[in-house]
Amino acid sequence: MSELELIRQQMNKRTDESLVSTHRMVGMVEESRQMGAGALEQLYHQGQQLDRINENMDTIHEDLKEAERELDNLEKCCGLFVLPWKKVKRPGKEKHFKSKQYNQPQNGASKAWSGSEGRGDPNVAIRYQATNQPGYIQRITNDAREDEMDQNLGHVANVVGELRSMAVDMNNEITVHNRKLDDIYNKADDNQSRMTVAQNQAERIVGKPKPKKDEPLIPTPGVGMVTKHMAAQAFK
Repeated sequence: MSELELIRQQMNKRTDESLVSTHRMVGMVEESRQMGAGALEQLYHQGQQLDRINENMDTIHEDLKEAERELDNLEKCCGLFVLPWKKVKRPGKEKHFKSKQYNQPQNGASKAWSGSEGRGDPNVAIRYQATNQPGYIQRITNDAREDEMDQNLGHVANVVGELRSMAVDMNNEITVHNRKLDDIYNKADDNQSRMTVAQNQAERIVGKPKPKKDEPLIPTPGVGMVTKHMAAQAFK
């Protein structure tokens, strides 16, 4: 075998190895893209769950306000004269229950996820048209293998840019989730405070319920409580 043939053989071997490497790169970035799309889909569904919890907090708030009005009417019907300075003070802040729009921060979110496209589809996979810009590699053999390597590297470059956009969208979605969680916490705290005041008002009107004579002050542990205690001891 001549030296020239040996050099050509080595070139072909390196070219084949490089082509296989670009195939692996394409496989890895495609896997990363699928994982990113799945993570975004989960974040979107979590946002929907937070919206439902937020709405439930508003419903509880309205129910509490209705109960407070009924208690005030009951207090009047029972002949209890309520002095102005002894009127029940309702805790909480109504501003926590005002309608609010949760807009994502404008910091370059990807176009594929800025709207409803792709959302709600469990098999979502964002597909971009590869630009296939030539010039990613220095051509030596100038054959079809190098053409394929160039296309693979162009595809990898496109997907990497797409992953960056996904990361920006994830950050935006998480930022919105944090704001929703803060609002839910404030609403829950307000509802709990109003519920405590309403309960005290009800006890003042109808009296605090007394335990039955034959009912022990300390409840007898049931089967479920005993089972939990035994399980806890077993895991120690």
